[in-house]
Amino acid sequence: MTGKEKLKTAVLPIILLIIILILAGVLLAHFGVPQRAFNKIRALSDKEVTVYEEKVDIEGLEDPFTIIFIADAHICLCDDRDAEVKDICASRYKEFERFSKGSEKNFSIVMDYVRKENPDLVIFGGDIADEATYASIEYIEKEINKLKCPYLFLMGNHDFAYGSEYFSDKAYTDYFTRYDSLNEDKDGCQIKEYDDFAILLLDDQNNQVCEETLDAIIELKEKGKEVIIAEHVPILPLYEETDIVERTNEVWGGDENGKSRVLMGDEAIYPKGATRYLVSFASEDDGLVRLLLAGHIHFYHRDKINNNGVQVTAKPAFERGIVKVTLY
Repeated sequence: MTGKEKLKTAVLPIILLIIILILAGVLLAHFGVPQRAFNKIRALSDKEVTVYEEKVDIEGLEDPFTIIFIADAHICLCDDRDAEVKDICASRYKEFERFSKGSEKNFSIVMDYVRKENPDLVIFGGDIADEATYASIEYIEKEINKLKCPYLFLMGNHDFAYGSEYFSDKAYTDYFTRYDSLNEDKDGCQIKEYDDFAILLLDDQNNQVCEETLDAIIELKEKGKEVIIAEHVPILPLYEETDIVERTNEVWGGDENGKSRVLMGDEAIYPKGATRYLVSFASEDDGLVRLLLAGHIHFYHRDKINNNGVQVTAKPAFERGIVKVTLY
């Protein structure tokens, strides 16, 4: 056999294999294959993290300060310690498994990225767990304890949900407290103060902020430092027209009047007391709020909230999304 014949013999199977793969792809696309199957194939090698970058000018800040914001991992692991919600967690686990490797594995991929970046601060913006099960919380603690940088942890609506216990008294007394090792705040509101700026961290309290927020805002105004707000539920911006209501209604459905069910504001979840004051505080032109970070709605969105500040919602961690903020 000549050299050309040998080469032809070796190449032909490769060409046939390529043709077969192309035809298989065309047939699969034509007849339809569950997205989950494509996601699982893609996830074998896909470890990409989607990073939305934001830069914020802080007056007087000498050295850049980096913050990574992570929300909506929706980890739903469960064992016999929480047998009464095991079926719910199994069902929810399958739901989030549609997004490639599953929520806890994607959270680990996100955390690997964060540890390599080693920012000055990590903020966990709520719904890191899907139910307040011991297995989920222990998994979260294990990943967070690997960090070498400081972190802040706030609570979302799912973090302390437990089956039918959702914003109930029992949810607050029995399941909210399971996060005591992660969540330093016990009142739903805390201020983390730095030399040139402050972070106002707010837990989700039945789609409202707690009354202690009012005192915190008054304190921040007296100090006069520029403010980064981090919370789970976004506000409806007042500064300019936005499509955030339409977008959230497309995903989550609006109420009977077309208002958003997943935002805080007059055309959304009606803000009471401190919540109304928070929306006004964030909306003040030439005010202190430079950035509001939120999750909850499960897609990235960016809006002006005043003439100097923006609100950014994070793509969910179960889809490997984060927001990276550089203060300068």
